[in-house]
Amino acid sequence: MLQGWLASILLSITVLLSPFALASKEMTRDEVNHWLESPLIQQKVDEYMALVLSDDTDELKFALNRLALPQQEVARFLLLHEMEQQALILTSKMAIFVKSQKSLPPTYTMLERGDGYEFTVPAFNYPAISARLMKRWHSDQKTIEFILQVEQEQLVLRDWLSEGSDYEIQIREDLLVKEFDSLSPEANTYLTHQLTKTTITEWLPSTRVLVRMAQVNQDTKLYELLWKMRADYHSQSELERLATLKTPFAQQQIMLATRNPSLKEQAIVELARFNPLPEEVKAFLVTRMTRVDDASFVASQLAQNGHDGWVRDVVSSNRQVKSSLILQALSN
Repeated sequence: MLQGWLASILLSITVLLSPFALASKEMTRDEVNHWLESPLIQQKVDEYMALVLSDDTDELKFALNRLALPQQEVARFLLLHEMEQQALILTSKMAIFVKSQKSLPPTYTMLERGDGYEFTVPAFNYPAISARLMKRWHSDQKTIEFILQVEQEQLVLRDWLSEGSDYEIQIREDLLVKEFDSLSPEANTYLTHQLTKTTITEWLPSTRVLVRMAQVNQDTKLYELLWKMRADYHSQSELERLATLKTPFAQQQIMLATRNPSLKEQAIVELARFNPLPEEVKAFLVTRMTRVDDASFVASQLAQNGHDGWVRDVVSSNRQVKSSLILQALSN
């Protein structure tokens, strides 16, 4: 008993004489780094992570509260940092624990200095990490809710992407674009048919959403809807992406895109760049060169990509093409 009592006294004296224990509540950068690199605290954090993984929030809170300051704040910071780095999916119980850390005011601060300014920040800013973790948790909850609704065929796409503020709609679009390729085939079909199986198209999602759905499904009907919409950055970028694939399906979609007046020239440019020209693309471009509005532009694009010899062969063998316009374009 006496030995244990003496050991406690000696430990208390050691802690009190530590230069960091004598420091005020404002720490220097060196002091902060000292605590963050403490092997003993890191060992504690490893133990706490085991409690996190077992979802034992009661024991976790009890263990943290038993620590003295500043070790307690360091441990809270390192624990939340580790949870963030591992991108853990929080249970409901653990989310409540993480949220509670945001409301615990840090005791220790640190002075940050810059070019002509200085300000005080928390030395161990666990509330900030708590806020980030909760933001991600709310996002995860929305993702789970979305997937469950779609898998159970309870989500009406038109309502889901129309109701609420512009910001809320943007968040839902982000979610759909991110998660669409992870849906089951049945859920995918359920959403896709809401766009492709209607007799009258009264509503369409944004081009960004439609592009993603078309990409994942390689669905001609979705691409047909996309090319009917007002052209924008997303549809233009999709044309560029399709051109890099050099597959028959991609080539077919580029040819269909010429039906959109705002995309026609870009689509023709992409088709003219194919080398060698696929037979189906050749036939399509020959048809375009029979039109007054297109002949000159098509011929000039083909010539710029080294296909002028083939164009001259077409002129000499096909009386339906606009020869004078084509030859004029080739001479420029």
